Amino acid sequence: VVDNTHYLAVANYHNDTTPNIRSPIYQLGQSGRFEVFQQLDTHGASDVEHFVINGTHHLAVANLYNGVTRNIQSAVYVLGPAGRFEVLQEFATHGAGDIEHFVANDTHYLAVANIQDGVTYNIQ
Repeated sequence: VVDNTHYLAVANYHNDTTPNIRSPIYQLGQSGRFEVFQQLDTHGASDVEHFVINGTHHLAVANLYNGVTRNIQSAVYVLGPAGRFEVLQEFATHGAGDIEHFVANDTHYLAVANIQDGVTYNIQ
């Protein structure tokens, strides 16, 4: 919920042709139905996590596979002043299957579950 408006972010993995597709963010419209609000470019997206830091809304997207490799960038988006999510940071992942935000001792963290790098499941 952002400013009393409900949103739903969906991680799209594949469209039967490619994993390099857009993952939608839906906004609950006045009709009571979710309508596409924005689409994020993703690469085999496996998870989306919403979190708030100091009143600012963020989305973290775990990208699993781009059709060639699992060693790809996942991303954190921030809700910008124009009311759209913008890339804040990209970071290396290895077949990211899940992403979670948590707070410990007033510090914010993202935990990524990397599945494999294309060679091994032993990811460090």
